[in-house]
Amino acid sequence: MRREAEDATSEGSSTSFARGPLRVTLVGDEWGSSKGGLSTLNRELAKHLARQPGVEVTLLLPHYSEREKQEANDCRVSLATPEPMTGFDSIRALSFTREDHDIDVVVGHGQKLGVPAQAIAKQRKCKRVHIVHTASEELAMFKEGETALPKGEEKHQAELKLCKEAEIVAAIGPKLAEAISAPLRSYRKDQQVIDITPGIFPEFKKMQQASEERGKFRILVFGRGDSEDFELKGYDIAAQAVAGLNDKSYLLIFVGAPKGKEEEVKNNLLKCGISRNQLIVRGFIESRGELENLFCEADLAIMPSRTEGFGLAALEALSAGLPILVGDNSGFGKALQTLTFDETEEWGKAIRRARQKERQIRLNEALSLREFYDEKFKWETQCKILLERMRLLFQ
Repeated sequence: MRREAEDATSEGSSTSFARGPLRVTLVGDEWGSSKGGLSTLNRELAKHLARQPGVEVTLLLPHYSEREKQEANDCRVSLATPEPMTGFDSIRALSFTREDHDIDVVVGHGQKLGVPAQAIAKQRKCKRVHIVHTASEELAMFKEGETALPKGEEKHQAELKLCKEAEIVAAIGPKLAEAISAPLRSYRKDQQVIDITPGIFPEFKKMQQASEERGKFRILVFGRGDSEDFELKGYDIAAQAVAGLNDKSYLLIFVGAPKGKEEEVKNNLLKCGISRNQLIVRGFIESRGELENLFCEADLAIMPSRTEGFGLAALEALSAGLPILVGDNSGFGKALQTLTFDETEEWGKAIRRARQKERQIRLNEALSLREFYDEKFKWETQCKILLERMRLLFQ
């Protein structure tokens, strides 16, 4: 599948990079986005890294379809599966690459995919990049239960160890870059953390929003609706804000209820005071085409999380030209550097103000914000910086 590695250095890393493309493998759980934002970011990072000169990009997955293989090939990304192993679940099995899979740098995301990436780096004696996706200790502060804080600390320490032993540390967005930099000070890695702030999604940028006003003002909120994360993600804020408007022409569309738990999600939202005729609950959307349709249906997307590492769903909505409201305690909010709201009353006021503007004005403002964001945060720029750091490891 790849050129044979040649002349390993004393540290074990292949020097074939000096005579050919840098071979980068990202560890992933799927090509699509059914498992959430981590999968989406991993795929987009692979696609945009592959557009850079002098690099060969492979995404290591538990499995993939022929359609996905062709789609990846069209983006200059190779898909690969690990060596078949008995008794390992699909994620742990990613720790074992096939013998003909040559790697100069392996990239792991978070604790889920960072662990198999660490195993690959040790076995194949290649360099490793660890990308941080969450701030576990902060998340724990917004969760209930006696074990929330100890689990948060345990996850934080595991993430810190993965960062400490990696040659390169990156984080998704400015909030997480700052959060992981502080505990890395004692390892003298705090100033080396790369901030990878995701860029606009090109497939959504091509969309055309309808210009006509409608009787119902449809407010979109994403999430899985798990009871553990209900308040963390601010779903109660969204429901209470719409209920507080005392206007049945506002409609909250909740998308992402776990299969079989749609009724539970509905009831939790109804307990927040919102009426049944102001609420729609739907399951998780896996298809990017379905997501496009949803962005066309909605009038406003909101992300009322009390804390959020980044907030990819809001960026996807903005990429589609949809007006957005985001919480200020999020990486996306910090990237936008905009004034946002964290109280139910203020969210309600912000939603009402958004509706009071003519639809075309709202859409024009969203497009202006998207243009500004696109100028400042580009996938190409982020990937170029990351690849430059990778190449320095071989000098």
